[in-house]
Amino acid sequence: MKILVTGAGGFLGRRIVDSLLRSGADHVCIHVRQAPPAGMVEGLREAYPQAVIETVQANLLSRGDLEALVEGVQCIVHAAAGMKGAAADMFANTVVTTRNLLEAAGQAGVRRIVLISSFSVYHAATLQPGAVLDERTPIEAVGVDRGAYGYAKTRQEHLFAEYQQRFGFESVILRPGVIYGPGGGALSSRVGIRAMGFFFALSGHGLLPLTYVDNCADAVAQAALKAPAGSAFNVVDDDIPSCHAYLKAYCREVESMRCVPVPHWAFRLGARLLVWYHRRSKGQLPAVFTPYVIDSMYRPLRYSNEALKSIGWQPRVSTAEGMARAFAFFKDQLKAKKG
Repeated sequence: MKILVTGAGGFLGRRIVDSLLRSGADHVCIHVRQAPPAGMVEGLREAYPQAVIETVQANLLSRGDLEALVEGVQCIVHAAAGMKGAAADMFANTVVTTRNLLEAAGQAGVRRIVLISSFSVYHAATLQPGAVLDERTPIEAVGVDRGAYGYAKTRQEHLFAEYQQRFGFESVILRPGVIYGPGGGALSSRVGIRAMGFFFALSGHGLLPLTYVDNCADAVAQAALKAPAGSAFNVVDDDIPSCHAYLKAYCREVESMRCVPVPHWAFRLGARLLVWYHRRSKGQLPAVFTPYVIDSMYRPLRYSNEALKSIGWQPRVSTAEGMARAFAFFKDQLKAKKG
């Protein structure tokens, strides 16, 4: 089976390719926008000499590039998405690219498509503190109140459902929590933000839904190769820490920071004031945090990975080991910056 992985040169994408090959895939097509990371393809061909490993360049915003991209493909793992930048760029690189890809895939008769989504699509604002967020939790109807990234990922999922109905391909969705590891970001906004020389801790003792990047890639590979059509899976590791515990360990192992804990009530009040000033100033100060975003992202919840385990997935890297590897990488990065 020929499997195309979009965004295969990215933080998660390159690990997905490795996990697919590790799991027995015999023909993988690596999609990159410009060129794969140095040594990536050579390393994969050396590690998996029995597999066919191809590379293909294409801009997913350009429909004309995509017929050749999906030719002969039986399964697509769509990991490419806009993760940062202006709202318009994020929408274009998540929603428009997905539309173009699904259109081309549908016309070509691709049998199976696996979408990498996000926890940000869930309608979590009305869950009770301590409730379990799992695959039965509904996704947002629109998502615009979740901010630019949440809106783009929500619209992407709705688009995915529309195209599945239109073309009838087998659909599988993976919704990772906070993907971390060497090469990724050190501190999720769920933990807090840096500002004015301080780190404002925003989630307190709420659990941080971590998934180590290799574990997440294994989950994608397992789902792509074995999950039933029409299924969806949360991706979150075992033994996840609270945001407070993660931040404490980061400060101990990586860098000392002046941390200011922000009580939930104060955070929510500040968000209301920010929204008020955003409207009064006609958008001069962006309303990054709104009460709805806080209710959605910073509510203390529990997270389940039972559905994923039911298809045979187990985390390859423990949370303790994953955090140790990530913190060692972040510490080396800081040392290199300091010279």
